[in-house]
Amino acid sequence: MDGEILENRQITPVTWIMKVHAPDAAPHMKAGQFVNLETSKDLVPLLRRPMSIHRVVEHQGIASGFCVLYDVIGPGTRNLANMRKGQKIGFIGPLGNTLHVPPGARRSVLIAGGVGIGPIKIVAETLQAMGLRDITLVYGARDSDHSVPVKEAAPDGCRVLVCTDDGSVGRKGFVTEIVAELIEGGRLTPGDYVFTCGPVAMFKAVRDLLAPHGIEAEAATEEYMGCGFGVCFGCPLKQRQEDGSIAYKLCCVDGSLFPLETLVLEGDPE
Repeated sequence: MDGEILENRQITPVTWIMKVHAPDAAPHMKAGQFVNLETSKDLVPLLRRPMSIHRVVEHQGIASGFCVLYDVIGPGTRNLANMRKGQKIGFIGPLGNTLHVPPGARRSVLIAGGVGIGPIKIVAETLQAMGLRDITLVYGARDSDHSVPVKEAAPDGCRVLVCTDDGSVGRKGFVTEIVAELIEGGRLTPGDYVFTCGPVAMFKAVRDLLAPHGIEAEAATEEYMGCGFGVCFGCPLKQRQEDGSIAYKLCCVDGSLFPLETLVLEGDPE
């Protein structure tokens, strides 16, 4: 499927937002899902790049397109950054599953690290549409060059707490320090909906912080997805089952959202 690029703008020294007109696909896109973008018509890069849906674009109340947020890291994303308004871009999507918000949840904490900020805006918008008004975003980035502006990261009405490794934006430190303060202050308790997206090290730290308090979370995993629909088997991860056994799952078709506490992450004992 092809879409037309409506906008491709730089919002930090390394981060861009691309808006794509895709009226056939957009009405089916939901929070937590992703698209696989074609970055070149050449053989290199060969594989598409999976990108979380940042938000769905509406025209006169009808979903007409989508946005993705991406950091320029390698040849694929450099190609994306060089694309211009009016250019066609091939994509597959929407792919993956969507949010599983506990019945009765009245509060939500969204935890993002680095480019894991990508899906947060549509997640927050979806929660707001469900009636949740108490939404806190805890967002950590490396430094000011990698810190996405608040207005791009989350919709109005969200409480946004930002930290960076070097203290150049927000407070100096890690997201887990802020999450610990929310728990201690009674602002994060069992039954709240927790959504997290970021690197594996952050997943482990967040999981180990939440588990003693009986707080569950939903994780948007970021394994490398070559095809996006379960053919290439390039995105396996390990998940602990109810009987204690460990099974391999595919990030693209079984996720990419999984209960954080069920994931067997790198370095975990099996």
